[in-house]
Amino acid sequence: RFKGREEFGARSLGNRAIIADPSKPEVIKEINEMIKNRDFWMPFASSILDEDIDKYIAWNGTKEKNNPYYMIMTYDTNPIAHTEISGGIHPYDKTVRPQLVTKEHNIDYWNLIKEFKNITGIGGILNTSLNLHGLPLVYDPEDAFHVMENSSLKYLALENYLIEKI
Repeated sequence: RFKGREEFGARSLGNRAIIADPSKPEVIKEINEMIKNRDFWMPFASSILDEDIDKYIAWNGTKEKNNPYYMIMTYDTNPIAHTEISGGIHPYDKTVRPQLVTKEHNIDYWNLIKEFKNITGIGGILNTSLNLHGLPLVYDPEDAFHVMENSSLKYLALENYLIEKI
């Protein structure tokens, strides 16, 4: 997904992202083999709608201190997260490094996740950065096409267009 302004920082916050259904643990292997080449134990992250954050996160007294907008803190998860967003949580300790997605921060990304929830009932998606292993996050459309051409990614959502590799 390449949409809107580039994020600043070390994490994909939805505008330069590889996104997937987090309820399918096999997607981790698929993404790793297609593009990321990461160690199998390195977890991906979850982007979670603001209306569902309490469903998945076990706050343990941290909610008042933190709003996890930028995927920099880890949190324990509630049992429902172990099935609904398992692809975006750590496979061993069941923690998550979430991105809280609000309309105010990114309405297009919030709408995308909301539509996914309308279809699946799941209020979060797996999110990892759109880049080739060892390279920085995609900056412009040319970078996005470079990633697509040099990986096994099948689709690229570029702004309001869906491009399929044939």
